[in-house]
Amino acid sequence: LLCVLRFLFTYKLPSFYLSNMNYDDLLMVDQSSSLLHGEYLGEFAYKTLIKGPLFPMLLFVIRIYKFSYSSIFTLLYIGSCIYFMCSLKHIIKNKKFLVIALAFLLFNPATFSQDLFQRLYRNSISMTEFLFFFGSVIRVLFSKNIKARNYLLFGLSLSLMFLTREDNLWTYPVIAFIIIYNIIKYKKIRIILLNLTPVMILIISLNLISIVNYKHYGIYTYNEIQKSEFHNTYKKILQIKDDEKKEQISIPKSTLYKLAENCKSFNVSKNTIDFYYKMLADETGEIYNGNMIWYFRYIVYGKNEFKTGQESENYYKKLGEEIDELFEKKVFEKEFTMPSISLSVPTKKDLFELPKELLNAFIYTATYKDIKTFSLYPSIKYDNSVNSYYFKYADYHHTVDIVKKNKFIYEFIRIIYYSLTIVLGILSLFLYFKNIKKFDSINILNHVLLICYLLIIGGVTYTHVTSFHAIRPLYLGNIYIIQTIFILLNIYRMKDYLKKN
Repeated sequence: LLCVLRFLFTYKLPSFYLSNMNYDDLLMVDQSSSLLHGEYLGEFAYKTLIKGPLFPMLLFVIRIYKFSYSSIFTLLYIGSCIYFMCSLKHIIKNKKFLVIALAFLLFNPATFSQDLFQRLYRNSISMTEFLFFFGSVIRVLFSKNIKARNYLLFGLSLSLMFLTREDNLWTYPVIAFIIIYNIIKYKKIRIILLNLTPVMILIISLNLISIVNYKHYGIYTYNEIQKSEFHNTYKKILQIKDDEKKEQISIPKSTLYKLAENCKSFNVSKNTIDFYYKMLADETGEIYNGNMIWYFRYIVYGKNEFKTGQESENYYKKLGEEIDELFEKKVFEKEFTMPSISLSVPTKKDLFELPKELLNAFIYTATYKDIKTFSLYPSIKYDNSVNSYYFKYADYHHTVDIVKKNKFIYEFIRIIYYSLTIVLGILSLFLYFKNIKKFDSINILNHVLLICYLLIIGGVTYTHVTSFHAIRPLYLGNIYIIQTIFILLNIYRMKDYLKKN
């Protein structure tokens, strides 16, 4: 009944929502359109292999069967909640509590917000994937009987996340925790092998996608940001020391000028760089960290127009070798960079800002700030063709509307979650630290949740401080689910605390 109510609660919302139609959204639509016409993610371009293929494939399935996008996203989320509750039954047997927990997950305001639920973007399924992932974690840790099926489900959920987004590195500590915990718990070779199964499934799935990409584009990679000659060369460009670097600008225009002057294989002139900067830079005339990794590819592609991934690989490999020579000849000085090309080296100011912004991120998610729904004009019609996705709508950055049909209900739910998260969150932390020495199933889950919470919110905050505006529901979606589960687990423990006192 709760699941039916959750579906009816949002089925009349817009089928999807595109805010400030950007390249990421357009890419997903174009790639799903290519799949619809029997192609694989379309022709090679500067963003073809820079995003995971799973979301375009999901859009393809939705479009080919002419489903409503909002309905499918809602059903997937409902399904993940059911899966999670079925998993939670392994450690909590109280049916009334499980029903309450299901209700709190189903009606979490973030699950029908404008930034996540109503946007045609891969983050729309991040919370769904997290619930499948964490449900699988519970099955692997606490099933009474050791079942290979649970490890297969865990490996599958991992693969889905990595093929949707390239920034799920926070799962590595969780995988390590599970392997170490089960080895200590069972001390059997069979368990060690089973624990390696999810990792093997992940490796196999990433390599299968790499094979498909090699077949279609001539480049063996599941994601060019993670593994490619572009990755290797872009990291070398980040290492070029430049005195003109400013805050949140990892590669200034002057570095591109240096490449144009000293690297024949760069093949981009100063005039071309100026032309693209006029088109892409913000009002200060700069391209900030959050955009540079994409715009650099755009500038290079605009000049070279690679037809295949192999052409792109050859170009970046040659450019990388030339940069290495310039480093050896001391034409370029080298400086420290982060291991990931998506992360920027923090300045002293960033390090001072980080604790304050981290606190702001805690408050932001706990208070459900900016969790609002969006109302499209009721007169808009749409069909199944690609062009019909370009709606005219009020830009939510300027006009934020609560859905008029149930304005009171949506706002009422948001206030309830805001109030409960603040009050019960403080109580949950008290109970967690009160029982921190216990090593029971609930506390083990609490530890895993806190690992996920700190890594995700820490990563988003670091990005916010060093690169671009990231403290927003679009990137913090999983945090709303994690804090809800954490509170539910610790409130369930409260009955034991009350008995003792």
